[in-house]
Amino acid sequence: MSDFDTDEGHDAPDGYAGKALVTVGDHPTLALDVQLAGHFEPISGRYVWHGRVRGLTEALGPDVTIEPGTDLEIETPEGVGAARVTAIDLWGSHMIEGGSKRPFTAMEDTEGLL
Repeated sequence: MSDFDTDEGHDAPDGYAGKALVTVGDHPTLALDVQLAGHFEPISGRYVWHGRVRGLTEALGPDVTIEPGTDLEIETPEGVGAARVTAIDLWGSHMIEGGSKRPFTAMEDTEGLL
């Protein structure tokens, strides 16, 4: 067994899964299920995060259309972040890409990268 065979999850991405407050424009803030993940991108030299918002269309109602390119804000118990909708998956969830500081706690920064 090598020194690299550990179960400590060093390569696991940071993230958050659970309820979050989601705000789209002037619409009321909604408590929805989100799944967020992020990691340090060594080529660009920055931290990137992305994720999925479930139930947004149903919660806003049939008169509101959320297209790719729509900006939204996500607030978790760990922080607040701005994101943009990038796609809608086959199940109707909105895929997002972070555009600000992450709204969740990152793993411990032992190398000064985050």
